[in-house]
Formats: sequence, C-alpha cells, structure tokens
Amino acid sequence: MIRDAMDAMNEEEEKRKERIILLRRLLGVKRPENYTQRVKIIRYLEQEGLPSRDMDVETLASILRDEQLESLLMLTCTNSNMVFKGKYYTFTDGILQHKGSWDTIRKELINFLNTHGRKGYALLKAILEIDTDTLTGIMAKASEVYGERINPLNMLLELRDGLRIVYNTSIDAVQKNGGRRMMVWGILEEVRPLIREMLVDLTNIPRLSTRDAYMEFEHEVRRMDEEFKTYLTELIEERYEDTLRFGRDVTSEYIARYLRELFGSLYLDPLLAIAQQYSLTDSSVVGEKNHNKVMSTGFNLALFGDPGSGKTFAIKDLILGSENGVPAHGLPGMNRYCGGMTPAKFIAIGEAYEGRSVNFIITEFNDWFKYKGMVEPLKIAMERGVIRYETKSYSIRPYRFTSFFSVNYNTSVYSRSLYGNGDIYEPTIRDPNFRAVEDRMLCRLHILTKDRYGELARRQSSLMKGTLQERMACIAAMIRDHLTLVYAIQRGYNNRDFKPKQIMVDDNVVDRIRDAVDVIIECIGDGMHDSDRVRVPFSVRLEKKTLQLASALALIRFFSSSDVIMIDEHSISIALRYLVEEAWIRSGYTFDIKSITGILSIE
Repeated sequence: MIRDAMDAMNEEEEKRKERIILLRRLLGVKRPENYTQRVKIIRYLEQEGLPSRDMDVETLASILRDEQLESLLMLTCTNSNMVFKGKYYTFTDGILQHKGSWDTIRKELINFLNTHGRKGYALLKAILEIDTDTLTGIMAKASEVYGERINPLNMLLELRDGLRIVYNTSIDAVQKNGGRRMMVWGILEEVRPLIREMLVDLTNIPRLSTRDAYMEFEHEVRRMDEEFKTYLTELIEERYEDTLRFGRDVTSEYIARYLRELFGSLYLDPLLAIAQQYSLTDSSVVGEKNHNKVMSTGFNLALFGDPGSGKTFAIKDLILGSENGVPAHGLPGMNRYCGGMTPAKFIAIGEAYEGRSVNFIITEFNDWFKYKGMVEPLKIAMERGVIRYETKSYSIRPYRFTSFFSVNYNTSVYSRSLYGNGDIYEPTIRDPNFRAVEDRMLCRLHILTKDRYGELARRQSSLMKGTLQERMACIAAMIRDHLTLVYAIQRGYNNRDFKPKQIMVDDNVVDRIRDAVDVIIECIGDGMHDSDRVRVPFSVRLEKKTLQLASALALIRFFSSSDVIMIDEHSISIALRYLVEEAWIRSGYTFDIKSITGILSIE
C-alpha cells in the first residue's frame, strides 16, 4: 500500500514536470510579442475560477487538470506544427492527447539503431550531450564517439522528418558568426530521458568492422541476450526450487536412459548434442595433483556421413525445438542457427560474438569448404583462434572466435563388405577438407544401414503420431531449466546460491583413456601381415576430446557435487564408448569392437 502510494506520487511529479515543458513550448508567454496570448490565458483562468494574477507555467502545471490543460491549449495554440512527445502527453497536429509517445518512439529508435548501428548510437549520444549545436558541431561530437569521421545529416533528417523528435532552427550568432544567423539542431527536451535510458543499455556496443557485423549485433546478439536473460529470470522467479530438486537427482545416466526410451539405439546422437550444450559453459578442467587447468569443456560436434541419416534432428530439432512439436532441449539464446548463411558472412558476423560462448548450428557444413579462401578461416574458427579476413571490398579486423559449432557434414561414405554379408563397412571419406573437421571436432559417423533406416522410420512414425512429443514435453523442460541454471552459474550470470565449479580429472580417468587407446592400437590390424607397421588412423586429439566429453557429461551432476565435480562412472563409460567407436570407424573396422568393449568393461 505504502509503496503504491509512493509510486503514484512519483508519477504525478513526473507528469507535472512534463506539463511544465509542454506549457513553456506551446504557450510562449515569456515572449514580448505574446501579449494577446497572455490575455487569453488570464481570461480562461478567470472563466475556470482559477487564480490569474502573476501566473507562471510552473503554477499552471500544478493547478490545471488534464481536461483544462487540453482546453487551454486549444484556445491558445494556433501553430499546428508544434510537436510534443512526452511520456504522458502527446501534442501533434494541434491536438493534445492524454497518452505518451515513448513506447512508439522506443520501437522507432530500435529500428533506427538496427539500420544505422553504431553510427546511429554515436549521433544519439552526441545530441544528448549538447543542448543545441550546428551540424558541424554535432558532426564533430558524433565522430568523436564513433571513432572516425561520420556525416550525420541524413540521420538527423530521418529523426526530424520521420520520428519527429529532432528539430532545427535559426538563431542569432553575433559573437560566433559576425552577426549572421546560423542553423542549429536539437532534440525534444521531453524525449531526452528516454534516449538516456536507452543509451545505458547500448554502452556495450562493440566497434565492428562491417555492416553485417553491426546488423548481427543489433538483430541477433541482442535478441539472443534478451531471450536468455528473460528465460533465466522466469526460471529463478518461478521454477528455481523445482530445478534444484531435479538437479540433485539428475545424472548423465538419467538423461541417457530418457533418450534411449525415446530413440532406441539412436540415443547416443542426441546425448552428444545435449552434452555439447553443457560443454558451452567452457568450464575449467583441472588435474588432481596440482589443480592446474588442463583444458576446458567446450567442444565442437560434427555428425558426418550419408544424407538423410538423422543428423539434423540431433543437432537442430532437438536443441532448438521444431514445428512438429519437438520441445527445445538446448540453451535458450545461446544457439545461432546458420541455415542459408554463406561462410563469408559467418566470418563477418563472428566478430559480433567475440568474447561470447555460443553455439553455431550449421546443417550443411561441407558446403562451406567449397568457397574459395574459406578453408583456413574455418580451421581457425574451429580452433577458437584469431581470424583475419580481407577482400577487395572490405576488411575485418582481427578478432578471436570464442564460440563453438555443431554441424552436419554430409559426405559420401564409400563402403565395401568385408565378409560378403553386407553388415560390415569400411568408410572412406573422399573429401580433402574432412581431415580439418576430424581433427578439430568430436565426430560421429552416420551410415544409412538397414538397421539405422528401420530405427529412423520408427522414430518418424512416432513423431507423426505425436507420441514422442508427449513423452518429451515434461522432461525436456526440466533438462532445459537445469542446463540453463548450470550455464548461468558457470558463466557468472547468477550467483544467488552457488559459485562456479571446476571439474577435476583424477589419475584413474586419465589412465583409463590411455589404457583404452593402448588396447585399440594393439588390436588395429591384428592378424594382418607386418601389423607393427599399420598406420594409426587418429591423432592424440581424440584422447583430449574423449576427456572433454566425459567432463561435459559430469557437469550434469553440478548440484549433487561438492565444490569440485568429479567425473562419474557413467560419464567416463559413455566417453570411452565414443572413443572406441570413433577409433573403430577411422581404422576401417579393422578390429573386433565387441572384444575391445569387453576388455574395457563398457557397454
């Protein structure tokens, strides 16, 4: 009650201040030529039974009711070109409206900034810091804010003739201009608080190299930021305790079981996609003995192989949600879908995401390598390095790409039967650029075998019938809330009850990965002539990716762990399964995978 009363008093004071600005502009009672105007005002006040002697605009603003203010302005204001666009009052075309213009102006200014980017921001900041000034003065101030010379005339005309919040007028300039008159520009006084409020939110606009990057920042980066913050706020206000209860019980095994119930033998693909969402926290992984950082969780994910083998569903539909009712499982506001985008545009807009940890979803990643000059920049992006790019028409400043990818790499998988029964395949990727993806991403092969086709067909039937969506509806929301809260804590968005945690790798986990690789290498080419000279078909990066996957899966136990998260048995088991399958595929199926999984005691 008390707070409501105080809010009402503050609003009434704001309205009174706005009436003062309105009356000063429209009545013009201080001008000597307005004797007739003053007479009209006095007669109206006497008619309304209001005091009329020694009346000033401050007193008028306090004693006039809204309908009296409207009547007075209709009587006295004859200039229909006068404009007032306040928070509570609007005056245009000679008519006073008892409603504000700020909501409309805010939308128009957002469109203005979306069009002009940092140049628009620089102009608004410049005219906010001055009272009135010449075009030359505004140009100098805006250029100072922008960092290089700009000509704001067209933007000023847009604000004057379109939004009608800027005006220009001529004034005497005896001292400055030898007695001649000069044209000055200014912004409506009543709009200044709104501009100031908006610019507070715009202070972090980076200095970007291209229009594409500016447009990306204004349209997509801001939208994604707002989506995440809104979702997080609603989660904390409405579902916080429920999320904590879920978080104390959930494990990677729980999510794997949920996905297996939905997708059968295809469950590992969506599990990897969800694990990658947890990895976007880019959490520190430390060693057991000295607690030094050995790596971060963040990894790139590539599903490669035959088209139509279910890759897009795992990295896009399941993460973002789909039109056929599949609910989103991924982080809100942290996944940028790049459908239809060229690699050159990606390199340009990537500058707008510098310092952020988001995920770029690309469903035709192989096509990007076909563009001239794109292979090296894409390699650098996958390595999270410093990108430099220049063409004849534009140059992008060097920037560090700090985000990640989840991609489909459609490529022909040539196979041959080893035993004549069509069940065993040797994949051969005839693509000179695929090695770049293999070495820099966590990869998983998709061959459209009879078994896989049958599983995909059953899943599609369930989706068309709506049965999968019903089963996903509840659990997907809980997983997404849990993922969002973990990300927020680890990235410093929310420190309400928890601080960021590190993931500790004990010697046993490292030894198990090392032992698994040793067993695999020992078995590659087993039985072949001169097997000691058989080439190892993968690099040591595969061991690092295995550890990253185990660490990302361990993050799922964030709320049931102490200050440091240890890698649990199921997480390392899933990671080792990935390791064995990846090595098996890359070796051309030259060892018995069941024998290896049996030796390692994994599924």
